[in-house]
Amino acid sequence: MTNEQYLNLSYSVGAVLSVLLSVVVYLFLRHPFTDVADAAGRTHLRSALKKLFPLGLLFPALLGFVSVSYLSCDRTNFEEVVRSRAYLVEKSQQQMSSILFSIVVAILVWDVILLFVVKHSQNRR
Repeated sequence: MTNEQYLNLSYSVGAVLSVLLSVVVYLFLRHPFTDVADAAGRTHLRSALKKLFPLGLLFPALLGFVSVSYLSCDRTNFEEVVRSRAYLVEKSQQQMSSILFSIVVAILVWDVILLFVVKHSQNRR
């Protein structure tokens, strides 16, 4: 396998993995999220939260994927990028790390949102 083929394969696999990881996290957290969102009481807020939750995990994962650039100060064109397999492996690992970090940050943001929703619904009661 040439370095160019490796780049194409690893980039494609990274894109698919970012989507799959966000879907797995969504499926794992869907029921607990729904239970907490139901505590909001108001139906429009509850339905908005439920609709935005999958997108709130998918978009950060995709943003984490595309945030890693293969170009750098010492590699400014395609030929220089595909010259070293070690460099390509390093960038693939950075992409996976960035995807996972973005998903963790998205989960933390959703936690804060749910914390405010629950706090606000308790104050109204």
